[in-house]
Order: sequence, then structure tokens, then C-alpha cells
Amino acid sequence: MLDAAVRVFAEKGLHNTTMQDIADRVCMAKILIYRLYPSRQALIDALFSDILGEIETIAAQPWRGYGSGMATLIGLGRARPALLLLLLREARGHPETLPWATACDTLLAGLAEPFVAPPAEASDELKAACAQAARTFMPFIVEACIAGIEDRDGMTDVARAQWFGAIVLAWRTATRTALGLPDAPEPYSLLNPLPHAF
Repeated sequence: MLDAAVRVFAEKGLHNTTMQDIADRVCMAKILIYRLYPSRQALIDALFSDILGEIETIAAQPWRGYGSGMATLIGLGRARPALLLLLLREARGHPETLPWATACDTLLAGLAEPFVAPPAEASDELKAACAQAARTFMPFIVEACIAGIEDRDGMTDVARAQWFGAIVLAWRTATRTALGLPDAPEPYSLLNPLPHAF
């Protein structure tokens, strides 16, 4: 039923789809769907909670190098394209789904933060500037992911991972320089890996 709901949301639009549309697709009485999901919001919450949980699982994995996080995220998107594209594209456009878009954005920005992490003794102002730098990089992460899922960027998967990795490395270097951050090791250690990053 959830897969059918995702297909209907993808076809009709997240905000134009009704519970009746979903019931018609699965040939069920609408009341039966309401027994599973008491509201349209509950259904949307179940869908986005599931895909966000998968992104969190990716985020908890050790970092494997520049571009690896994007490759893994695109792999998830290709396995579940309609749902991840709904979250990345359409969820921002309506109050009922904005919390999910915000949660996704926060998670993706959090994956970028290790690259521009300030020293522990940094001022609150510098810590805020570093967090802002990660948030400003997040729209690029989203667009690169969408292009990779849809395979519309003209790159092979290997080339895309290398391209994205090179951009992250250049962004990291430029951001650390612009903010006056000291040189720092890569955002991982083979002995003590941090959560996944891009």
C-alpha cells in the first residue's frame, strides 16, 4: 500500500493527492486506508519517516572518502527514487511536509559539518559561522543528488563520485581558509571513524 501511495504522490503531486486517489490505486475502500493511517498526514509521516531513517542509517556509517556519501545517497535514491525525490523536491512546498524537508536538510547539512568543524576552543561566533557554511552547501548537495538519481548529469557513477568529492574538498579548503580555521586532519580517522560524511 505504501509503494502505491508513493506512486500516486509522484504522479499527482504530493499536495494534490487525496486519500481517495490512493484508495482507487490499490482498489481498497478509503475507510480501510484510514484504519491503517488515520489521516493523510499520518500516511505522509510514515513515508518520510521511513526514507529519513534510511538516510540516518547512511549517515551513521564510517566515512569512506570524498564523494562516497553522495554515491551512497544516490544509490538509495535509485532504489527508492519516487519517495526520495518527493522528499528532496516537493516536501518544501507545503506546511504539512515542511518539517520533513527541514529534518532532511538538517541531516544533510550535518553530513557536511565535519569538513568545516571548528576547533573545540572556538568562539560561539566561529562555531555558528561553520554551521552556516555547512547549511549553505546543502542546496548543492540536494541538487547533485537529484541529478544523480535521475542520471541526467551525463556522468558515470564513478566520475560523479570523483567530481563531487573534488568539489567537497575544494569547498572544505576554501571555507576553512575564509573562516580562518586552522589546518585540520580529514574528517575521519581509520582508528576512530566519525559518522559518514560526503
